[in-house]
Amino acid sequence: MLQDYLRIALRNITHRKLRSWLTAIGIIIGVASVVALISVSMGMQDAIEEQFEQMGTDTITITPTSFTGPGSTAEAPFDDGDVRVIERIPEISHVLPMMYGTAKFTFHNEDSYSYLMGVPLDKESNQVWDDIGWDILEGRFPEEGKKEVGIGYLAAKDMFDDELRVKNTLYVNDVKFKVVGIAREVGNSQDDTAIYMGVDVAKDILEQEDYNMIMVKVKPGNDPELVADKVQRKLEKYRNAEDFNALTPAEILEQVNDILGIIQLVLVGIAAISLLVGAIGIMNTMYTSVLERTKEIGIMKAIGASNHAVMLIFLAEAGILGLVGGAVGTLLGMIMGKGVELAAGSSGFIPLKVAISWPLICGAISFAFLIGALSGTLPALGAAKLKPVDALRHE
Repeated sequence: MLQDYLRIALRNITHRKLRSWLTAIGIIIGVASVVALISVSMGMQDAIEEQFEQMGTDTITITPTSFTGPGSTAEAPFDDGDVRVIERIPEISHVLPMMYGTAKFTFHNEDSYSYLMGVPLDKESNQVWDDIGWDILEGRFPEEGKKEVGIGYLAAKDMFDDELRVKNTLYVNDVKFKVVGIAREVGNSQDDTAIYMGVDVAKDILEQEDYNMIMVKVKPGNDPELVADKVQRKLEKYRNAEDFNALTPAEILEQVNDILGIIQLVLVGIAAISLLVGAIGIMNTMYTSVLERTKEIGIMKAIGASNHAVMLIFLAEAGILGLVGGAVGTLLGMIMGKGVELAAGSSGFIPLKVAISWPLICGAISFAFLIGALSGTLPALGAAKLKPVDALRHE
């Protein structure tokens, strides 16, 4: 019996192909948007988690509350006194003060502007950089106190018309430096397009004494979160201010995930408006279909069709419209997500692999079917309540 209902519903849908596709467009657009947004945001979340995993669990990042990353115009708040306070904490093995700024780089008479990063480059610090995933692909680390630079992976390839190589001469703010190393690709454009040099040399180039950020390495056997709390207390007491944050990678990741979750919720909510429009479209089409087929409904009832049977036929029709819209929308959303993945990869953004899972696919299609069926409920009830005599008299 159910097969008969589905056959009749399919016949009615295919009989008016154009109207059926136009009705399904709202569902298609809504489902495609939701699938693309969720898959991209989940892929971005996975990529960010992978970046933080490279940092390890035994590091602490100390930044000012107004810090916005390399290139920030906020005044650098940390000085050597802050560094000494942190170094006196027994649970800490290394303290790595860093400074960022935008500088002019000149190579083969071509100028370019990018991030300059001043970082500690003694042997112990180099081991820390290697531990957190920043290592040298070609050449070696620059030496502290020398006019030597390391080049980010993308900076070497894309900063100038000619590719930068080890032993090339590079002018930084018109000061001559030697390229001694090319960094391995980290996976985010900010680090991969930066130029690195010793922090003491960077002070002269950037004409600043203070640091933008401090990274701390925790000794084995200590809880990084407890050490971060201790750093927070010691610095607050020394500075007499709470104008900074001392966070572990896990805490930073939690904050990032919270922000991504809110963004994802807002975007999916906006995309859901298309689903609402699609649901209204299905309801409108089904009401129109009931009016057009009133006489047909009367004949069906006159030859013995029950109210339940009539209602199921129209519910099946609405559900199929939702199901088709969901299937096409899911496929389109997957294609859109892959497009974003390719665009992110070509732009040098963090390596993004969209997260398309079977639960997402099945959930999207099932949800679309449910929307279609619910949208057709009122028209189906209206069709079921028609009296055979009145329906047959309808012109």
